[in-house]
Amino acid sequence: MSPADTGEAERTLVELRRLRQRTHARAHGGAWLPAAGVAALLLLSIALYRYPFEPAYAITAEYPYWAGLPDQQRSPLASYLFWFLGTPLLIAVIGAWYRWRSRQLGLRVAWWPFAGTALGVLVLLAILAAVPKGPPSDELIANTGFWWQGLLTPLLPIAAALVALARVERSLGLAVAGVWIALLAVWLCGNPRLGYLPPWVIQLIDGNPDALGGELALRPGHYLVLMALPLVIFAAVRARRSRRYAGE
Repeated sequence: MSPADTGEAERTLVELRRLRQRTHARAHGGAWLPAAGVAALLLLSIALYRYPFEPAYAITAEYPYWAGLPDQQRSPLASYLFWFLGTPLLIAVIGAWYRWRSRQLGLRVAWWPFAGTALGVLVLLAILAAVPKGPPSDELIANTGFWWQGLLTPLLPIAAALVALARVERSLGLAVAGVWIALLAVWLCGNPRLGYLPPWVIQLIDGNPDALGGELALRPGHYLVLMALPLVIFAAVRARRSRRYAGE
């Protein structure tokens, strides 16, 4: 093969690679809106708490944690309606978004696993929450240090749905955001106090073998901002990339 032929073949491969990247970016460029929608839902839920950012020394955390995190709610009914109406509404908006993109670009994204996961886990949460139970006793907390029933939080359906969407969109960023929300929800809702740090964590930090545990001085609003932050960054980056490829 002559040098000219070799150069032509290389240029063809580069062009094919560029077209493949452009097609992938156009097909999955719409993931910014679901990410932004979930982030907005998390940030709006801050309004469900009576003291979202202010320090509070006497907290009544009604169980189940319908606001999402174990802290004082303005109204358990309002929290319940927010998640059990807001989540399906967000899914409907996202579904309409994907259908619109499919008509505009001729590229279809199978978003149904995202919707099915979110609604399925939400329904499972409602069923589990209907089983009679009460808050954990002090003895149970002292013996286990972790309360599995505290995981009845509407934050977990959101996290599971993001992981499902990450698989559909082939996005590591969405997967990381979903796992991040799940880890924070499990830690915050499965422990006796918001931001509780068990003794072994304190021992690891300061090396004191007699440490009795601790607690981060953060409020529900701070944690929800931390949950939403990866999604906000993802949405901004993906929207910018989508606009760039749309202009080509």
